[in-house]
Amino acid sequence: MLARLFSRPFFLALLLWMLAGAVLYFLTNMLAMPYVAGKFKGKVKVPALVSLPPEQAKDILNRNGLIYMLDSTGDYSTDVAAGRILTQYPETGTEVKKGRRIWVKISKGLKSVELPPLRGLSLRQAEITLQQLGLKVGRVREVRNAIFPAGAVIGTSPAANSTLEKGREVNIELSQGKDAGPSGMPSLKGMSLSQAKDQIKKLGLSLGKITYKKDARSLPNTILSQSPPSGGDYKGRSVDLVVTK
Repeated sequence: MLARLFSRPFFLALLLWMLAGAVLYFLTNMLAMPYVAGKFKGKVKVPALVSLPPEQAKDILNRNGLIYMLDSTGDYSTDVAAGRILTQYPETGTEVKKGRRIWVKISKGLKSVELPPLRGLSLRQAEITLQQLGLKVGRVREVRNAIFPAGAVIGTSPAANSTLEKGREVNIELSQGKDAGPSGMPSLKGMSLSQAKDQIKKLGLSLGKITYKKDARSLPNTILSQSPPSGGDYKGRSVDLVVTK
């Protein structure tokens, strides 16, 4: 009897209309409505958060209808102070829909390193060691010393084993040797060629002959010897240098 009932055109058409209505409802509810809702949802531009304290960044995002999200990894920085926003995603000025999550990373500030002992190294070797650690050579002061040879590092300020932030300057005391007098020629041994040239210029002297020599114990462009020697009379003389290849 059911077969005869549904074989009739009226009931078959009704069944088809009901099926089409169900499909249309599904498509409208699951696809069209979310698209329309998103299409007309308010949009805002992501505000600048870098360098701000986290609480201030949260307030700004809340006022703009955005959500503050924290990337807990953090990172070191030479530009942004510790505890402030280092990066954000999406970036400043990006247009997003309200309710969007904005991810931020917090700065850990400058990375700290331990200053190793530099005593006994040449100035050039000390400079390279500091550069590898992210530190800088500060003031270099030459002093008479009967223990360490001319051109060797005697000590540093801050002292060895101090914990320093990257980018910090380290002052160096350099030995002139036991025979150098206060008015004698300073030692250039262990300096880089550029540093020696600067020192010669400061003394009001002219650069003489530069001779290159192989030396497996020294880095390239390091001063091996000089004429006039350290501690000697240098007034009115040009300075000859022997430099490593």
